[in-house]
Amino acid sequence: MPIINHNGAMQIEMGSGDVKVSPGLLQLDYPCGVVVFQEYDEARPIGKWEQNDRKIADPEETPIRMTFDKPESIDVVIWALQEAKRMMAEETWESLLNLPGEETTE
Repeated sequence: MPIINHNGAMQIEMGSGDVKVSPGLLQLDYPCGVVVFQEYDEARPIGKWEQNDRKIADPEETPIRMTFDKPESIDVVIWALQEAKRMMAEETWESLLNLPGEETTE
């Protein structure tokens, strides 16, 4: 299951192709951007965007949502995702997991 409650914190487990990520707007009295995360019944190819079959989704259908009142907030999330991707690709990624002052045992 890709969307889980892990010790009281909601967690989205990406990387298996079973999470649908969709952009949209919330119907409020101001423009509020939203990215919703939904579970697929079966895995899909990772990285392939699929057209939404619905224009409006009920809140029960979107258990996890990120809302944005300002476009700059989206930029922060984009930066964080790019930084996480860079860290995963880095040859010395294990060294990034050590806190300053901790010794590594190799």
